[in-house]
Amino acid sequence: MPRSKLHRFWSGAAFAAALFVSAATSAATRPFHLVLEANPAAPFPFLGRFGEVELHVYPHGVRAETIWLKGFSANGSRDLTVENPLSRMYTNVPVAHLGSMIHTLAGSALTKIDPQTPPPVLAPVSGTVHGIAAQRYRIVYGEDAWIDLWTTRTLGDSPQLRALVQQLVSGISPMTGRSAAAIPGVPVYVELNFSHYKRLPLLKVKNLTFSADDEESALKVGRLYAEAPLPDSIWK
Repeated sequence: MPRSKLHRFWSGAAFAAALFVSAATSAATRPFHLVLEANPAAPFPFLGRFGEVELHVYPHGVRAETIWLKGFSANGSRDLTVENPLSRMYTNVPVAHLGSMIHTLAGSALTKIDPQTPPPVLAPVSGTVHGIAAQRYRIVYGEDAWIDLWTTRTLGDSPQLRALVQQLVSGISPMTGRSAAAIPGVPVYVELNFSHYKRLPLLKVKNLTFSADDEESALKVGRLYAEAPLPDSIWK
């Protein structure tokens, strides 16, 4: 692939993987249930096997649901618990291993797609996303190339989401991971603007309620699931 196309191709890579899901344990001052909708395959086809991803963010953890896999991770946990509803099996995958797993899924697609230095992040601009007070952080790759990441602090913190995001972003693009690590708040909207992806939304708010009645069940293994001894048992 020509170098110019590789540059355009990598532009969405870092955050696309991060949306599938990124270790402090502080929580928001009130319960909430933030539902985010992501389509990581739009800029990065190797993630198409997961289809659209729905993220359920709670004060004490995060749950992700795709067309064939589900997963959750509570604040402070070293693991991401992955469930396969078809086989009724689950396994615990160390969060620290997620980056290498993304590399395995991508294969040769990640060759030469990482910048040599951390891309700069512009000063935040205040605004709203889906009625939520938020700030826009722009990660800049060139004059007409950037990723806009909107985050909010009105929900307190989502440390496990940030931990998962940071791990996965760094797994695809270590230099972008360094830039993203400095951005505070809970992500509520991500948009790409590159020559190949004009104003392409990767992540958006689907719903926000200030109730977390289903949080307990969302952050534990479903009934009648058996533990798989190896991660391969879940992915197959």
